[in-house]
Amino acid sequence: MSELSSLYCKVKITKSQLENFLSTSPEKPELNNNWLDWWESREMYSKMDLTIELLRSYTNDNNQDILKDWQEYKESLAFSDYDETAEEWHWGMIFFSENYIEMLPMFAFIISMENYLSESSENIAVVFPFFWGDSNVHAFITFEDNKAILSTKIRTTDDVNPALLDKAKEYLNKKWDDLSKDMEVD
Repeated sequence: MSELSSLYCKVKITKSQLENFLSTSPEKPELNNNWLDWWESREMYSKMDLTIELLRSYTNDNNQDILKDWQEYKESLAFSDYDETAEEWHWGMIFFSENYIEMLPMFAFIISMENYLSESSENIAVVFPFFWGDSNVHAFITFEDNKAILSTKIRTTDDVNPALLDKAKEYLNKKWDDLSKDMEVD
């Protein structure tokens, strides 16, 4: 049985651009070569072709509602933190998903941020089993020249820039400490 992977995203974005992004409706993703090449580069059980029917966006009224839904789903340990001084937005969830089909709307959400971001080599999103210690990377998204790119080459944590991965792990550890304090354990 596979375990839930974690999602961590850190981007440079002005407060006004973040507000603009969050107030817009979810964008319908375009099935392009980047999506198709990334899909082909992933290993999964019972892999099917990536189609426009599978590649969907969330159906919420706006992007803020997507975040709100994830944060209200307490089991995900979702977070959204904006640092006004650094103009950086950190968000994600400790317990995201184990299923690529379930992950696709979130990847579409992340990719739809591309025109709102300030240029930075540290604009990333990564999905990996942080909590469980496995080395598989389900997705690694970078942003270059206002274009989001799903990496076909990053398959394990060894393929990720160590400094970026350390920052992601450090932030996820901090959020785990903050968010797990109020958890009820059976």
